[in-house]
Amino acid sequence: MLLWLCLLAALAGVLNPVQSGANAELGRVLGNPFGVVIVSLCISLAFALLANLFTRGGDAFDFGRLGQAPWWAWVGGFCGATFLVSQPLAAPRLGAAVYIGITVTASAIASVLLDHFGLLGFQQHTASVWRIIGAALMIAGVSLIARF
Repeated sequence: MLLWLCLLAALAGVLNPVQSGANAELGRVLGNPFGVVIVSLCISLAFALLANLFTRGGDAFDFGRLGQAPWWAWVGGFCGATFLVSQPLAAPRLGAAVYIGITVTASAIASVLLDHFGLLGFQQHTASVWRIIGAALMIAGVSLIARF
């Protein structure tokens, strides 16, 4: 099971720059980064509905349980939309390598902090010196990518 999850995460990572390029081009065509968000989220919704239909036999989830979610569980859509709107604005100007390098590095640093404090439902994992060195190396790596 863990291998499957790692492969899924790797696929998401591979698709990340593909999504950035596709959304940057869609932004160029539409001339509106928020239009990109709307189109992308509509396609995402259609995919999720179809995937739910085929994998769960069309079982709907219990909308009544939404009230049980903590306040921070509601920010995911905002986070996704912010990421989507950044793609047509920043990716074409920075290039795929710098844009993805910055987003992945920022994600890793934020993740180390979330783990360290055990926030947002993550298990607590101390920000050891090795994790901090790893984050610093990511900053150095994206700096080299941006410079050269």
